[in-house]
Amino acid sequence: MSKPCLCFSLQEINDAKGAMAQANLSLKELKPFATEKGVVLTGKKLTKKRADEPIKTYNESKALQAKAYFRLGSSQILLKEYDDAVKSFDLCVGSTNEAGMTVDAAVMKKINEAKRRRKEKKEIQRKKFKFMFSSNEKEVDSSKGTTEVGSG
Repeated sequence: MSKPCLCFSLQEINDAKGAMAQANLSLKELKPFATEKGVVLTGKKLTKKRADEPIKTYNESKALQAKAYFRLGSSQILLKEYDDAVKSFDLCVGSTNEAGMTVDAAVMKKINEAKRRRKEKKEIQRKKFKFMFSSNEKEVDSSKGTTEVGSG
């Protein structure tokens, strides 16, 4: 018997910051139910445990947590926060697995997109720094009043 698959909506996000805020709020609300199987955290600081919760609650909360991490990662891509997006998608995969479900292909596609864009961003930064510290900078020799090309 195959595992159920968690499907993700690929709707375009119009408000990345709003989507990010919603995802973070969802993660905060799900935390008491998605921390430990059969246990719900209670109290203002979530320090107390109630151990009579069905496993189904944990699995459902993990599935919703995976969706929230997916939404968070998608909004982080739009905000060009690629390192955070990769972390969010990795957490999405972890939550999906903990819920006993199969990871959707859309998640893997988004992880690869975030990693590719992160690599491109680092390459652009590397080129900028290389240009800033290149050995062809002109230096002014104050004693002679001339301009010389420096060697590094």
